[in-house]
Amino acid sequence: MPTKIGTRSGEIVAPAAITHIQALAAFGLLIVAFWPILTAMFGSWFDNLAYMEHGVLVAPVAGWMVWSKRAQLSEIPREPSTWGMVWMLVGAIQACFGMAAHWVWVSRVAVIVSLAGGVMAFYGSKTLRALSFPMATLFLMIAPPTFLYERLTLGLQLLASRLGEAVLEAMGYPVLREGNILELVGGKLSIAEACSGIRSLPAIIFVTTTYDFFVVEGKLLRIFLLIMSAPIAILGNGLRIVVTGIASQHGGQLTQGAAHETLGYLTVAMSGTGCVLLHLAVLSIQKARRSRRG
Repeated sequence: MPTKIGTRSGEIVAPAAITHIQALAAFGLLIVAFWPILTAMFGSWFDNLAYMEHGVLVAPVAGWMVWSKRAQLSEIPREPSTWGMVWMLVGAIQACFGMAAHWVWVSRVAVIVSLAGGVMAFYGSKTLRALSFPMATLFLMIAPPTFLYERLTLGLQLLASRLGEAVLEAMGYPVLREGNILELVGGKLSIAEACSGIRSLPAIIFVTTTYDFFVVEGKLLRIFLLIMSAPIAILGNGLRIVVTGIASQHGGQLTQGAAHETLGYLTVAMSGTGCVLLHLAVLSIQKARRSRRG
């Protein structure tokens, strides 16, 4: 049964299956065209200095999001737009510019720009709007620009060292802070980049984004949890620094090596749990308010 595509001048009539095949072919060509950028991005996920280990999960989770919306997407009329081709061209130009200027972030974002243009070109702006959440999630597989990363890292290092200093002093441990270095009895604890929270922050944002999509209802609550994921990640990392500082006073097994790395991953898990607990707390408050009004 042929399906009508488009409502403006130049309408075309084509079976839905043909549209899907054409779209898959076009997206396959996009993969081929952006292959050098994609392979470089894939490699960055396993770079110890990039702190983007979660990147390998972003595309599969985004695909899962799209699959979960398949019933809604099937109800949206296909309205191909020439603006989609324009955006695909913009993405191609952006990729060329980024590679020529060695601006990695720009070239990688171009992949998502072209992908969004492809969706609009074959299915229309309504379908693209329906896929806005999964499309936005894809940005989490791209490391932030270097200048932003450096500023954020420095700020988090200082914040983490201040937080660690305050908690350790409150627990009775003598500590002197010099910048991002904590001097304790018997040794120094340097808040390096990996311990600043820059490693856990992107991962926590990704976990919260995934939780938002599949569990949380309501746009405002989703935005609230996403915003709160940042301070929760910082607090979780502060706890990691406190534990490391205490461990340094009792043997120091957690200050380096595999144990220290494991503690970092546990911090991500604890921060993710904190986001879930915050959501449950908000739901409890909302339920209590509704019961009072009732």
